[in-house]
Amino acid sequence: MLILFKGENMKFFKIGKIINTHGLKGMVRIDYYLKDPEMLMTVPEIYLGKDKNEYSINQIGVNKKILLKLKDIDTIEKAERLKNIEIFIDDKMKHFLIEEKDEYFTEEIIGIDVYDTDENFIGKITKIYKTGKNDVYEIDNNIDKLIPASKKFIKEIDTKNKKMTVELIEGLIG
Repeated sequence: MLILFKGENMKFFKIGKIINTHGLKGMVRIDYYLKDPEMLMTVPEIYLGKDKNEYSINQIGVNKKILLKLKDIDTIEKAERLKNIEIFIDDKMKHFLIEEKDEYFTEEIIGIDVYDTDENFIGKITKIYKTGKNDVYEIDNNIDKLIPASKKFIKEIDTKNKKMTVELIEGLIG
């Protein structure tokens, strides 16, 4: 799940976690929470851990694993100290990481009001389940309901007004 954090003068957005080292020259392997890790090269710096220490990315390697080479991390010993540390970016930079216009961040969707195409209120999004191809949104209105995050059902998302319009089919929401 993507989580928004607030620092003293800036907000931080969690994008992943360092899970291991790679090689002897300070590369780290990461668990990345967004789609395209190469988009990270558009971000001037990342912030690590609860203290939000600032680092620049020198190189990204993507194969079966996602590898980062951070500035000034040039030995396995330095990289070892970063294991299990969360990775953040400045919240203002997060939209540079979106590839498509219909991609949204978790905090933009959680709490959004859901209406059908006839403007009937259905409920609020309370949870997002990652299922592979499509996420599934949980809508709470005294009874939990699930709806696939698919263009077939989701007709419009207005994050500024916190409103989602969905087209219901029989049996989808009871």
